Amino acid sequence: MTLAERVRAAQPPPPEARRKIRCDARVSLAEVAAELHVSPVTVQRWEQGAFEPRRSKAIAYRNLLEALREASR
Repeated sequence: MTLAERVRAAQPPPPEARRKIRCDARVSLAEVAAELHVSPVTVQRWEQGAFEPRRSKAIAYRNLLEALREASR
């Protein structure tokens, strides 16, 4: 994966969409946090837009959100 591809992959959806995706999939903050090896408060801050995940976590977070979006359809 090129640097540009990694940067693109690290762009999660906008903060307002993050919570909606999680809630639509009926997944708790704690479940997302456990999957990403972060605290529930960290995920909550990402959903609020207070903080953005670092690149490696952002890629994993984006992938998880995409999988949750697909699973809840």
